[in-house]
Amino acid sequence: MTAAPPRAWVPLVALIALGWGSSFLFIELALESFAPSQVGFGRLAVGGVILWALVGFQRRRPRLSLRDVGAVAIVGVFMSGIPLILIPMAQQHLTSILASLLNATTPLWTAFFVALLIPAERITRPQLVGLLIGVAGIAVLVGAWNVADFSLAGVALMLAATACYGIGSTLSRRVMARVDESHTVLSATQIGLSAVMLAPFALAAGAPEPGAFSLSQPALWGILGLGVLGTSYAYVLFWRVVKLAGATVASSTTYLVPVVATVLGVVVLGETLSWNEVAGAGIVLVGVWLASRRPRLATPAAEAVAQD
Repeated sequence: MTAAPPRAWVPLVALIALGWGSSFLFIELALESFAPSQVGFGRLAVGGVILWALVGFQRRRPRLSLRDVGAVAIVGVFMSGIPLILIPMAQQHLTSILASLLNATTPLWTAFFVALLIPAERITRPQLVGLLIGVAGIAVLVGAWNVADFSLAGVALMLAATACYGIGSTLSRRVMARVDESHTVLSATQIGLSAVMLAPFALAAGAPEPGAFSLSQPALWGILGLGVLGTSYAYVLFWRVVKLAGATVASSTTYLVPVVATVLGVVVLGETLSWNEVAGAGIVLVGVWLASRRPRLATPAAEAVAQD
């Protein structure tokens, strides 16, 4: 694939980072009135409506078999199902900044599960070093030397969410490669199915806080922001960058998302950034860079790693 001129994809990467990076701010807002499962369901419902509207606008006729739908559903459980409940649960205990920095460990989990579940892609020495560096970075990031200063439950929930992303990304390499369909239709199907999965949990959480659906409430704008920015257009733009410049360039959003989330956390939410979060994030990203290095695959899209 010949990479497009920088001006063709650089703005798209910036928009993707803005969409996914702002998700942590919007989750904080949504949690003011909605339970974690309702935050996850709400963003999926809004995002699904937008994506299916885009499918209709493009006049695409889905050509998915029942087997294909099942494959998309399995990937969706780990990519846009479980994590979208776990991350709001984690942010009940963590700042949006720390949650976004821990979210950057997703490629570490992906490298781990690819090596574990795909025998043809054995882990290399640089990747192993990257994983070990990433683990050390997480310890620095959360300040592991002082357990009283961070929420172990929140960190565990966030790492469980990123582990799910790693499993989902690995499954998508094995399963989704066999599905012959446009990325818009696949994204719309995945998000729609995930919304159906989360609906019972959202209902079981009970009624939201009074006035939650008022346009004057930040919580509603949080849900809308999550659905519009973080769950619909960002996916479409991500696959557009994969097509224009390859998955390696598209995956560079891993490094930009925490930057956006940190700026928003400090400026909008008034959160503080500690020295160990800065140092730990740097160490984690070095580990991510090493762990993500692998031989080029036949199709760039197969390398892509989706994120929140």
